Amino acid sequence: MAADCSNKDSEFYNDVFVSSPNLVNVEVDSEVPSNPIVYVNATINRFINVPGQAHPLDIYKSTGGAAKYNFTYELERANNGNWSVVDITDSMLTIQKGQAVSGAFVYASSVYNTGNQFYEYRVGIQSLAPGNYRLSFGYNSTSTTDVELRSESLGSNLYLNLNSPYSALDAGGYYTFTIN
Repeated sequence: MAADCSNKDSEFYNDVFVSSPNLVNVEVDSEVPSNPIVYVNATINRFINVPGQAHPLDIYKSTGGAAKYNFTYELERANNGNWSVVDITDSMLTIQKGQAVSGAFVYASSVYNTGNQFYEYRVGIQSLAPGNYRLSFGYNSTSTTDVELRSESLGSNLYLNLNSPYSALDAGGYYTFTIN
């Protein structure tokens, strides 16, 4: 007697995919011209509107109380016509909300705040040399239009993958900026 088992990761891991636009954004703060800071922000309401649904989705309850939504991004700098990955060190990060692990890319966690019921992330990258830069949310992804966030669910709870189109990305999937 043969058993019929699925080989789809999404079925094995209890994954669900939802799209909700502009959950993550980038801003360049040039208030201190000698050391501008590039902020990545992800302030996500527990209740998100999903296209085609009449009622907001409770992304906290749906995941069994996931404490975080994780995503990654990398920074590159133009160097003689080529792009080079910027190795981001801990001293370059200004963590205001959420969690970030630095290196060749940033592993970002938007952390649930029980007080206001938002997942929050606000981390700045500072001490960048003058030049042209591009930031990509595609380190673990092939998408050029979305930021992909994944719930950090526990046990057999639902894993929610938030695919968030970000309108400020160019056709290649980059947010470009210049540091003077």
